[in-house]
Amino acid sequence: MNLVWIVIIIIAVGFLGGRFVFSKERFPAVLRDMFLTGWEFILLGLAIGPLGLNIIGEERLEQLDPFIALGLGWAGLIFGTQLRWADILKVDRSILKLTLFQFLLVWLGLFTLFLFLALVLFNLPLAESIASACIVAAAGAISSPTALSLIAPSLPRSRAGAVRNLRIVATLDVAPALVMIGLVFCFFPAESGGLYMPRQGVWLLLYSILMAIALSILFLNFGRDRLSNEEDLSVFIGFIVFVAGIAFYLNLSPLFLSLLTGIILANILKTDDRIFKMMYATEKPFYVIMLIVTGLWWSSFDLKIWFAAGAIVMLRLLIKMVAVDLVSRRLSKENALPEKAGLALCAQGVLALAIGLNFLLVYPGDGPKLVFGVIVMTTIVNEIAAPFLIRRVMSEDDS
Repeated sequence: MNLVWIVIIIIAVGFLGGRFVFSKERFPAVLRDMFLTGWEFILLGLAIGPLGLNIIGEERLEQLDPFIALGLGWAGLIFGTQLRWADILKVDRSILKLTLFQFLLVWLGLFTLFLFLALVLFNLPLAESIASACIVAAAGAISSPTALSLIAPSLPRSRAGAVRNLRIVATLDVAPALVMIGLVFCFFPAESGGLYMPRQGVWLLLYSILMAIALSILFLNFGRDRLSNEEDLSVFIGFIVFVAGIAFYLNLSPLFLSLLTGIILANILKTDDRIFKMMYATEKPFYVIMLIVTGLWWSSFDLKIWFAAGAIVMLRLLIKMVAVDLVSRRLSKENALPEKAGLALCAQGVLALAIGLNFLLVYPGDGPKLVFGVIVMTTIVNEIAAPFLIRRVMSEDDS
């Protein structure tokens, strides 16, 4: 199939799917919860990809890199623009501590587990195993607020405060994950085969920060006040591709560079800047597009990967539950969380998939393929389980 038609079809499906991805009210309750966050679009990508009907063949996938770069750049920017310093200062410090504590504990647990599996089960070299374990751990440590937001209206009103606090945790734990990804790409560069390069890492990290500042200044001085809404959106899409393209060219993480740029823009632009409205208006279509692209690139179904994914899912849920329970005992009454509230942070969301896709497209070797397969499988399982776990935890009687 012609590349232009492939891109047009994916975009069209993304915008059509974006209208219905979270609108499943007519479905039976069990099916509605099972497909709540739209993970079925991964299966659509798988069906039309090389392992399915081969409508989009393997030879075409690499030609989609600029298109995928747009998706990764969008993901980083959309999360970066949510990290406005003034808003973070309004969050209770105990919730911030909870966010960081549960992230670090889950990251450490998953890093240790996957490092062991990479060395013993997959026989990867040490350097590649460390980089791969960092990526899997970062993707597993984050949570997604989407499932919580969709289920919140049907939960008891008495749980509104707990849901709000868990949504804050699920939104903010993205930041340390993407910082971790950026550090991996800097200190374990792709061109070295994932070897640890401390001196080069410091320079690459500095370059990333300086580029984010320079790109933000460039965007601010583009003369956007003279542009129409449509022209402004076109400029912004081009800007996203430019940011991600620079990152790909330098073998850096497009997610990390666009996150830094998004954070800077969020804290410089006015809160009512029209670009934020445009960005959030395209959130659902890009969400669906990332799910479809994930299915297209999903190519590994080795039983070892299934085993690794199962082990990670179980350990992740256990640590999330324990970590949140440990901290929640010290929370004030107004910030109180129900027992086992960490299970409500089950969903990983599209960003976990973007992290895996980012690693797969930049790094050589078998490690990235294994990592991507594990992340896709764990994400699907967690997205299916999340609605049921949220309802179970939030419906329990604390008395």
